[in-house]
Amino acid sequence: MIPAGPSVVTFEVIRLIRRGLTETHELTQAITVLADRVDRLTAELALGELAELTKLAARALSHFETMDIGHNGHGGQP
Repeated sequence: MIPAGPSVVTFEVIRLIRRGLTETHELTQAITVLADRVDRLTAELALGELAELTKLAARALSHFETMDIGHNGHGGQP
């Protein structure tokens, strides 16, 4: 059995803390991007651009329905 002195334990704790800090930083960046997008969408909606958003959503839905028909040949039905 190899004795685990304070230096080995300290090294492992530091490694785990660094990994946690890195993951926290990445999550914070992703949340910041999402929050910016929500703010932008909210501003657009406040300016009355809901009609444009509705058109975009309808086009996206139509695109996905077309893809579904093409893949299973049943018009979206299972």
